[in-house]
Amino acid sequence: MPCTYIKLADGNVAIVRHAKARAPKCRFCFKPSTKLCDAVVGKTLGGEAITCDAPICIDCARQVGPDKDFCPKHSS
Repeated sequence: MPCTYIKLADGNVAIVRHAKARAPKCRFCFKPSTKLCDAVVGKTLGGEAITCDAPICIDCARQVGPDKDFCPKHSS
């Protein structure tokens, strides 16, 4: 298990053991994901686009442009 060293306010150091971070899984087939959905699902108050960002694998991703992929939910 990896450890993280955290410096406390009084100058002491705490050692925290934790599990390794898990690799993200595809939301649709649970294979390891390497992409995020780029479909726009809304806008912020400032007008910035909000994307779906669902983790998707290569098999489930639908390429709709250069460096732009949609999840199965947004590809139809």
